[in-house]
Amino acid sequence: MTRRGTQESRKWRIILGVMLSVVTFGIAVPATFVMAAKWLDRVINLPGILTSDIATILAAFCVFVGLVWMTWSYSYLVFVGKGSPVEAFGIALEPTQQLVTFGPYAYLRHPMIFGLIWLFLGVALYIRSLGAIILVPVIAFLAWAHLRIWEEFGLEQRFGEEYVRYRNHVRALIPHLAPYIPE
Repeated sequence: MTRRGTQESRKWRIILGVMLSVVTFGIAVPATFVMAAKWLDRVINLPGILTSDIATILAAFCVFVGLVWMTWSYSYLVFVGKGSPVEAFGIALEPTQQLVTFGPYAYLRHPMIFGLIWLFLGVALYIRSLGAIILVPVIAFLAWAHLRIWEEFGLEQRFGEEYVRYRNHVRALIPHLAPYIPE
């Protein structure tokens, strides 16, 4: 395949990755989250939370923080890592060609999931659902377990000791105040 053909192929894989990400994380995952929260509220008969307008302001803040982290980290993987963050169970659509350890990744290993957790928290506050608030830490734990088992294993296989050093210095889902600086 020619260099131009390879670049065209990469461009289309990234476009496909962006479309899949928008549909998955912008529509399907939040919709599933809302349905699960409403179901949990109904089954357990949970009361609504924060019925004042302050909940809407807090929700908007959380959604904004989540979208900033998700967009920031996504762009670093595409433009710096030269790949797509679309990965499931260790299979990447367009795996990154280099390990990204700066930008949002200097503060935590999984900033996109960190952003998604903030997004879920914002949705939970917006729909005023105690069931959704209960689901946020459950989802965070499940995401952490998935990342630890699948994604981090794949990153260690691809980037070796460089990734192990990074993993040993940067937390998964709780940001450091000072950025990681590789040796």
